[in-house]
Amino acid sequence: MSKIERYVRLALFVALASFVTSLCAAESGYFEKVFPAPENPVPGELQMPAEWRIWIPEGVEKLRGVVVHQHGCGNGSGDGGRTAVYDLQWQELARKHDCALIASSFRLDDRPCEQWCDPRNGSAKSFLDALDYFAEYTGHDELKVVPWALWGHSGGGQWVGSMTQLYPRRVVAAWLRSGCPDTVVKTFDELPMNDDVLNTPMILNIGAREYDIGFVWVSCWQYYGKMRAKNAKIGLLIDPTTHHETGASRYPAIRFLDDMLTLRLPQEGTELLPAPEGLVLPIDEVADREISAENVVKDSTTPDANYDAAERRTLLKDGLWFPSSDFVEVWRKYSIDASFDDPTPPPAPTDVFIDSETGVMTWKCRADLESGLKTFVVYRDGVELTRTPTAPVVNSRPVFQGLMYSDTPDFSLPEMKLQIPDFSSSSPIDYSISSVNTAELESEKTKASVR
Repeated sequence: MSKIERYVRLALFVALASFVTSLCAAESGYFEKVFPAPENPVPGELQMPAEWRIWIPEGVEKLRGVVVHQHGCGNGSGDGGRTAVYDLQWQELARKHDCALIASSFRLDDRPCEQWCDPRNGSAKSFLDALDYFAEYTGHDELKVVPWALWGHSGGGQWVGSMTQLYPRRVVAAWLRSGCPDTVVKTFDELPMNDDVLNTPMILNIGAREYDIGFVWVSCWQYYGKMRAKNAKIGLLIDPTTHHETGASRYPAIRFLDDMLTLRLPQEGTELLPAPEGLVLPIDEVADREISAENVVKDSTTPDANYDAAERRTLLKDGLWFPSSDFVEVWRKYSIDASFDDPTPPPAPTDVFIDSETGVMTWKCRADLESGLKTFVVYRDGVELTRTPTAPVVNSRPVFQGLMYSDTPDFSLPEMKLQIPDFSSSSPIDYSISSVNTAELESEKTKASVR
């Protein structure tokens, strides 16, 4: 073999090794892609900038799906969407099923919301382009083809419902909070409707007090009635405590998507397993309070924006679909006071250390899948010393990260650290810490190491 041949073979070997390494070294963590607004947009092209963020769990060699968290209309909701992928509880849903977690940020400024909440106006293409980009950048090429579990609020509910009708074979399930494809005023009337759409599990979730928002109250009740008339697998949860804010809806939403991901994600390949047949609860078995916590009465100022109990029952004549009898119990409890049961404690903190010079305790902790994280409790020699503060929430349970209007955390990456009062490294005192979920259940204590 000549020297030139040896060099050529060596170069080919190095190139092949580099290629194999790039395939094996799929990245985890947080990634971002911003698509600028086109200078001269054409029909079907998104007319505004789109920011996409994705979180990929550590240690996942091959992703099985993508959990999508889509904000609603308005610049405030768009800004809130920037923190969605940092939400520890939504991360646990994604992590459990070897999925990525992705969220967008659209700023409308003076544009109508339909320019993005109707996916056919370019936001579907932007989503697919983002997945293609992240697939190439992280080495997770499967992002281009894996299924999606969709969650959306308000305009995001319109978006995920429309995406379900456009791409039903990619959608594991969809949760529509305070929004649906607006077929009533015909804006979304030409969306596909076929057996694949009707067999994709969906839950429509609206607030009992948002009857003054016509596009929600009128559109969503009629949308549900039309879908059930076609025997669609769609359920309805009325939140008795909220107006248009998301409130505590994340808890049944995560439960629903967790169940559907468990049942429908294949172990190999990307073809979804069949959706559960579920069960239909006849409307005669449903109490008025389970349809709405308030007996809404029409008023003279908005004669077409409200439905009273009798009208609601007529719209629900084909019954309420639910994926399982267990979820019926989730629905019943949530319908009374937006509460839910979680009998299991959260994970205990890990990697707990105290800086010997500053007395600052640091730790790591994953959220409880069912009920998130509320606070952490620090103990000194087994006696409670202090707790971490809980951040503000909007009509929901207090949580460690806070919870804003559109189900996104106040803080992107909250620091898990606390100054220990009166700490002395020379004192033989044991310090430990536990986590508490929003169901007020406490984990085991983890002892801190001083270093």
